[in-house]
Amino acid sequence: MGLLAKVRSAGMTRGVWNIGDQLISSANNFLVQIVIAKSVSEDDFGTFAIVFSIFSVATGFFRALSTSPIGMRFAAADDREFGRVTAGSTGLTLVGSLLLGLVLVLAGLLVPFPTVLAHSLIALGLIVPGLLMQDAWRQVLFARLRPAAACLLDATWGVLQLTAVVVLFTAGVHSVPAYVLAWGGAALAASFVGLGAMRTRPRPGLALGWLREQFSLTRYLVPEYVLLQSGAQIAVLVVAGVAGTVAAGALRGANMLTVPATILSTGLMTFAIPELARRRDRTTRRGWSVAALVISGLIVVTGVVWGSLFLLLPDGVGLWLLGDSWAGTKEVLIPIIVGQAGSALSVGPAAVLYANEGAKVTMRLHAVYAVLLIGLSTAGAVLFGAVGTAWGMAGAFWLTAPWWYVAMVRHVRRPVAPPAENVEPTPIG
Repeated sequence: MGLLAKVRSAGMTRGVWNIGDQLISSANNFLVQIVIAKSVSEDDFGTFAIVFSIFSVATGFFRALSTSPIGMRFAAADDREFGRVTAGSTGLTLVGSLLLGLVLVLAGLLVPFPTVLAHSLIALGLIVPGLLMQDAWRQVLFARLRPAAACLLDATWGVLQLTAVVVLFTAGVHSVPAYVLAWGGAALAASFVGLGAMRTRPRPGLALGWLREQFSLTRYLVPEYVLLQSGAQIAVLVVAGVAGTVAAGALRGANMLTVPATILSTGLMTFAIPELARRRDRTTRRGWSVAALVISGLIVVTGVVWGSLFLLLPDGVGLWLLGDSWAGTKEVLIPIIVGQAGSALSVGPAAVLYANEGAKVTMRLHAVYAVLLIGLSTAGAVLFGAVGTAWGMAGAFWLTAPWWYVAMVRHVRRPVAPPAENVEPTPIG
């Protein structure tokens, strides 16, 4: 039986649950931001955007540092072992989030920020442990192949946070810190769904042991995340500086319209890594290649079909969706769709590499991509404005795509090395 057949026989519906969870999570963030945008001034919404960006960066960082190794290394572990790694991983997230919260509170109290930003940072500092613990339980449930429970976790958060912000909205509240507290407080309450589902409590005492045990992975995962974040942010800033904020807005509008392919990509990645990792020792090189092609192919087809629909839309629909930004967005849609297809080609081999503990390889490839992204998008912005930027970004994706497959084939030929250090299993209780 081939790899794909084995995955299907084990329950392909888990893939549907993963994608459904990603839809719920994306809808949660989108709807909450819409309500807040209608409740506060334009300047204050910019403050919330800063708070949300800090949360987004922290979430990605703690995934790379704490929870990602679970899906890569322990998807096939027995209950006792999985309980141990869950306690250590979530314990690390708890300790780290409390320290981050303290830093944010002190920054809001001591640094002379504008009043609204200072109060918002204090509010974020108070509730960021709830936000990060909610995401940690979500990642643990994915790694344990329980996406339906992760879906329940995100749905609970969605209901609670929407209820909270709508109550504030109808009461005429215009305070950003109040909305931040409602948003993060809902995440804290929802995190107990994950705690109940796993029946394992975080153990901060195991945090340092978890860091030592997983260092052979996290020493690549964390720099890789920093590279991707910095590369994307630098590219946006350079484009805005060279081609103007209108160009940056056009690119953002096109990315918003093509978000379904991003949701599918994220959902399939969270599904594929633990599913493939638990079959690592029983899969042939051909099986890995087929799995990578199928994953990437699904995302490429979805992205091209969905993006192409917007090329056929009447301008009136585009204006209703994006207002004055539609004209610029329409100009960059074709290169954005082409670039998204190039990006999708790397998702399949990336999932295979992560499932085979190939973080060192993915970090190198992402470093090359980040350099190309900044260089080509800058050159495109200088020469042709927003359209040139979009084609430059597409070029970065397509130039690196073939190397993902070359790297994948080379890596799966090699035996997977054991973790650099092993921590003696500690009883949970």
